[in-house]
Amino acid sequence: MAVIQTNQLDLFIASATDVSPKNHQDLMARCWFNLSKKKRTIPIEHSFKDNWVKITADKEYGIASIFDNDILIFAIAQLMAAVNDKRDTGRRIQFTGYEYLKFLGRKHLGGKAYKDIWSSLERLHHTFVETNIRMGTSKRHHSFNWLSEIKQVEENGVHRGYEIVLPEWLYSSVVNDKMVLTLHPDYFTIKGGLERWLYLFARKSSGRQEYGWNENVRSIYNKSASIGTFSEFNRKLKSILKKNSILGYDISTIKWQRELAINFTFSLGFTSENKIAKRKTNGAKQFRRIE
Repeated sequence: MAVIQTNQLDLFIASATDVSPKNHQDLMARCWFNLSKKKRTIPIEHSFKDNWVKITADKEYGIASIFDNDILIFAIAQLMAAVNDKRDTGRRIQFTGYEYLKFLGRKHLGGKAYKDIWSSLERLHHTFVETNIRMGTSKRHHSFNWLSEIKQVEENGVHRGYEIVLPEWLYSSVVNDKMVLTLHPDYFTIKGGLERWLYLFARKSSGRQEYGWNENVRSIYNKSASIGTFSEFNRKLKSILKKNSILGYDISTIKWQRELAINFTFSLGFTSENKIAKRKTNGAKQFRRIE
C-alpha cells in the first residue's frame, strides 16, 4: 500500500492478512455502542458496583454503532498479529479500504463501501466516552473518543488509505495486557445489532465453560443499552431464540433463581482439546429449560 506521509514516530501499518477478529474484553460484557444503524443521540449509561460508563456523541453524527465497532476489531486484530510476530506497533494505524473490507469478508469493494468506512470513522471519532473502568492495570476516571484522530488521503482522485489514532488506554490494554478475545470468523455475517452483541456477551461470559452462563432477561436488557422498551426487547430476543444458536453457542430460556433467564452454552463439543475453563460459573450448573 502507499504510505501516507506523517511526522509521527509511532506509525503502525496494518498489513497482516487472514488474521482472526479480536475484540477488547471490556467492550463485550456490556454494550458500549448503538445497536442500530439509525442515528442515536440518547446517551448510553452503565453503572455496576463502583464502576460507571457514560457515552455521548455529537448530534450531527450520533453514537457509534456496533457495526462501526468493526474498525476497532480490525485494529485490535492487526495489533495482536504484530505482537505475536514480535513486530513493532503504534497507536497511529494506517490501512487501506481494501485490506479492511477483505478482513470483513466483503465482496463489493466499490466507492460506497469506502464512503461507509469514512462515515464509521467519523462516528467513532465524534463519540465521547467517560468512565472509571480500568485503564490498563489501574483504574481512574478518564474520558476519550473511540478514535483520537482520523484521516483519509486521495492522490489524483485515487483513494490511498486511512489513518487512525487509538486512545491510549485501548492501545495499552491490547498490546501490553492482551485484554482481548478471539471472535468467531463468521462474526461479521451477523446482520442484527442485538444478535451481534448477544454473541459478544456469550463469548465473554460463557466462553467454553461446560455449563455455560446464565443471566436473567432484565439484566441482559440493561447491559444491552437498548433504547426500546423491555417488551420490545423481549420480542426481539424471542425471535433470536427461535434460532437456538449464535455462532457456536446454544441459547435457551430457562428458570434460574426463580426468574426468567437465558443460558448461553458453547456448542462446538467438549473434549480435552477444548481446555474448558474451570472458573466459577454464574450459577449455570443445573437448570430447567423452558420449551
